[in-house]
Amino acid sequence: MSVIVSVTLTDEEHALAKKLSKEHGLPLAQCVKQFPLCEQVFIERFEALKQRAAAQPAGQPFAVMSLCDDWKTLDRGLKLSLGRTFYHLVRGGKLPGVRPAGKNSSNVQLYETDPKEAVT
Repeated sequence: MSVIVSVTLTDEEHALAKKLSKEHGLPLAQCVKQFPLCEQVFIERFEALKQRAAAQPAGQPFAVMSLCDDWKTLDRGLKLSLGRTFYHLVRGGKLPGVRPAGKNSSNVQLYETDPKEAVT
């Protein structure tokens, strides 16, 4: 027995699936079934967030959403995962040089870089 499942991909996930399809010589559907598209997109986005956070001026508050030019077009689940992971790593001291800086009037978490510590 087989079942047809409809899956909605973001533009990034679709592009990644097409790339993997070409690289591995597999049909697009097989790539969607075989490779963790969401995880890869998250990892790439999160690495970019860390780099952009490191480039922020010291002591100037910023929000995670301000580090992504296309934040408004990102999938809600991806945005929540990025923000939550960033917050927990900062709070746990795993992103040296970045510290929480309170929340703004819209209840958005703010961060700032510390000029004395290097962000990795």
